[in-house]
Amino acid sequence: MTFTNFKIAWRNIRKKKIQNLINLIGLTLGITFLLLVGAYMWDVHRVNSKIKNIDQQFLLQSKYKKEGFGINLTTIGALPKALYEDYPDLVANYYRIDGLTGIIANGATIHEEGMALGDPSLLTMFGFELLAGNPKTALNNPFSVVITDRAALKYFGNINVLGKTLQIKNFKGEKHDFEITAIIKTTVQNAVMDLTKDMHSDIFLPIANEQYFGRSVDNWNNPYIAGYLELKAGVTTQQLDAAIQTLVHKNTDQEFASQYSPDLKPLKSYYLDDNQGAVRKMIQTLIWIAIFILVMAIINFINFSIAQHITRLKEIGVRKIMGSSRLQLVRQLLTEYILIVAIAALISLPMYCMVHPLFAHVLMRELPSLINLPGYFFGLLGLLTIVVGMLAGLYPAIKLSNIKILPSVKNQFSALGDKQLIRKVLLFFQFAVALLLLVCTLIISKQVNLFINSNLGYNKDYLLTVQAPRDWSENGIRKMETIRHELLQESAVKSVSLSYETPGLLGFNMQPAFGNNNDTDVQVQRITSDGYFLETYEIPLLAGTFLPKNAVTGTTNRPVVINKKAMEDFGFSDAQSTIGQQIALNDPKDKMTIVGVTDNFVANSLHQASPAIAWTDIRESFQYRYLSIRLKPGQLSSAVQGLEKKWKQLMPDAPFKYQFMDDRIKGLYETELQLHRAAQIASAVSLLIVVLGLTGLISLSIHLRNKEVGIRKVLGASLAHLMLLFSKEYYGIFLLAILVTVPSSYMLMQHWLQNYIIRIEINAFTYLLPLGILLSMLGLLVGFIVFRATRFNPVEKLRDE
Repeated sequence: MTFTNFKIAWRNIRKKKIQNLINLIGLTLGITFLLLVGAYMWDVHRVNSKIKNIDQQFLLQSKYKKEGFGINLTTIGALPKALYEDYPDLVANYYRIDGLTGIIANGATIHEEGMALGDPSLLTMFGFELLAGNPKTALNNPFSVVITDRAALKYFGNINVLGKTLQIKNFKGEKHDFEITAIIKTTVQNAVMDLTKDMHSDIFLPIANEQYFGRSVDNWNNPYIAGYLELKAGVTTQQLDAAIQTLVHKNTDQEFASQYSPDLKPLKSYYLDDNQGAVRKMIQTLIWIAIFILVMAIINFINFSIAQHITRLKEIGVRKIMGSSRLQLVRQLLTEYILIVAIAALISLPMYCMVHPLFAHVLMRELPSLINLPGYFFGLLGLLTIVVGMLAGLYPAIKLSNIKILPSVKNQFSALGDKQLIRKVLLFFQFAVALLLLVCTLIISKQVNLFINSNLGYNKDYLLTVQAPRDWSENGIRKMETIRHELLQESAVKSVSLSYETPGLLGFNMQPAFGNNNDTDVQVQRITSDGYFLETYEIPLLAGTFLPKNAVTGTTNRPVVINKKAMEDFGFSDAQSTIGQQIALNDPKDKMTIVGVTDNFVANSLHQASPAIAWTDIRESFQYRYLSIRLKPGQLSSAVQGLEKKWKQLMPDAPFKYQFMDDRIKGLYETELQLHRAAQIASAVSLLIVVLGLTGLISLSIHLRNKEVGIRKVLGASLAHLMLLFSKEYYGIFLLAILVTVPSSYMLMQHWLQNYIIRIEINAFTYLLPLGILLSMLGLLVGFIVFRATRFNPVEKLRDE
């Protein structure tokens, strides 16, 4: 392709400004969307990539045949260390995390945040880059602490903080200074600092100080510790499974060992595969959407190329007469097509910069800027430009260069063949994809609205939770009761409750409970709260009363409240007759008396059925995490400001860290919200491409048939007749797309909806609205284009030629 080819191509592009502008808009949208998806893929695949010996690093998780023995995310606390010590030929290193939440202070800078209590092997095992400190000794001293550069900036305003101290409060309310012995440089996200969405840590504490925090990590009876293993080169997970089972059967009771099995997850792909592969599924969905959008833009390109070059048949014929070969014509036309795609690719780069914050909001993840993307990313963009240009232009170029000389010079449309089958098939694909995306978007939207607005069994409006400063003692409980009383003095506050668990944060730590038949256990989710929990969350009470508001610690007749699901699981016939019955939690001999039965409510999310619930009094364990505050209807902003002011007066050394229940519920459906927002953008882009394509094709069709239109107008054809003439082909293709899209979208969305316990019903009315909107839009679009394009004097067109 010579410079002359490019010069001629540029001249031809400038001649057809409108058609090429439509092509550029479609291609730019498609390439920009593909760039965004590519940047997201590159970013998520980098997670954990900076960890040393990543191919040998594994997260040791658990599987249980029956609930109540532990959770899948964690492992037995003593197991990783025992594997390292007893099987040195298999395990090269280990690290354990006991996740904590506490109050950290540097003078007036006070925050409550997550911390990781773990082994001294943190820095040597994972190879984190240090700004300062010795990786081998940083966590040896009991009162040492390793922090990230983010934490250094947060508490000190700079990263030169080696040797300085942070004050950390334990769960008894005691404070102690911890010396900063290392600063980690944070570069790429990893599953050590971010094991889960709610388990983030920039503060790392030594296991040597576990007694200060009242923890017991190196324990065979503690199955709630996150464990990491680095295997020796060449060792497989199957080899390690046998060693794990041997240790578990040796050090735990027979019942636990029979229920437990190890689950080793490669750290390299953990982020992609976690949460049932949610990120991997999102990547696949986005790739398909990006491909569909780009293909739709390419289809517009192909259709326009064929249609607009009909007006260049004379030029092609003259070039042949002057000696141009078919290969030269193909080369010239392909140069023009690739140049258009190249312009679109160049425009997509600043477009990426403008819209990537919006896309980051859609995916709830920051995307890298252009300057942070690797060089090969732009090399692939260049390759994509050539490939798309070839794909879009090869068929039109071959078709146009193959016509005979005489028909070309006579400018006969029939020379290209009047069947136009290819154009109809491509247009059908555009309609089908646009319809599929729109219908799926509406169904996803309805399901997400069901999540957010359905009856949860409690009142989520005007409800917020605040992390309470922990002092897990009898004095701590008394202090929180005083705080609760003081907060109630605020005019905007209706009710306050102290608890360890709240809806949406119950976790999956089921416990065995025993009814009248002690041989059969029922799995229940335990909630530890005060007596104000039910009125704060406004959960209906079916019989009896809730926990007493002033229970006496250590009483023999200990009260318990259960929900309707627990009542049914225990085999009780009705709520009223359940009152006074006795059940036991964990230990069949430790009986408690049922004083109330509540209605069921959504404990976590609608991804799974809500469990049986049992409430026990908070004074039994003295452990709590949250103050739930129900506000009176009114001005939320002023109410929260008043609460924060009161909080600082009552607890100046504890941050006011709150979250509205509405926001927490949305967080439970993060994947669905991501998919919903991505589908909305994809639907809007695909519809825009279809509109642009139809506008160009109908306008070109009218332009090529101006003489026919002139004759019809002279003979008295009305606007409605002309609309029917030029739209019947498109309506036929559109109706065929409906016949294909409706059953395919139904099957696709039914499969997606199977993931949820409560789901919407897909019926005929689900399709009537989107199809009605699209049919109306198509009619208005065709009518407007035909009206604008046929407003000419027919006599002028009949004088042509």
